[in-house]
Amino acid sequence: MRLPDSVQEIADVIGRDEALFLIGQLPTCYAGNPGHRSHRVILYVPKTLKPNHRLVTILGWHTAMKLVNFFGGEILQPANCQEIYRAFRDREILRHLAGGMKPTAVADLMGVSERHVRNLLRENPQEEFTAANDNNPGQHTAPEIVKNGRNHKQHR
Repeated sequence: MRLPDSVQEIADVIGRDEALFLIGQLPTCYAGNPGHRSHRVILYVPKTLKPNHRLVTILGWHTAMKLVNFFGGEILQPANCQEIYRAFRDREILRHLAGGMKPTAVADLMGVSERHVRNLLRENPQEEFTAANDNNPGQHTAPEIVKNGRNHKQHR
């Protein structure tokens, strides 16, 4: 998934994974009009870096220094990347379900409601969400392959 421009400029300096990790570690602050909820991430990058600075704690000295060398003295307002996180979270939920975890356990693990997990199950009916080793005969059937207009069972 493409990063928002405000995050991409940070990623260009420290890398995509580091930029997403940094933004995920920063607190959000409420900004906006009453009735319009917008959570922003605000980051001040100092001109000089002390060893106990939060950027060092989050990113390590060398990566934090890259930010200081490029953005030193600036206040950055990158997007909070919630859309990217939600897409990741939902993929992980589906992966856990496909691995055989119960929806209740997945909801607890991922910090979402059971209803959200059920909605994902309903929206992704093509997925099979039982463990491959569940020992239920007849539960799993070999996928069909279409050859010359006829269906053939694939043998494993």
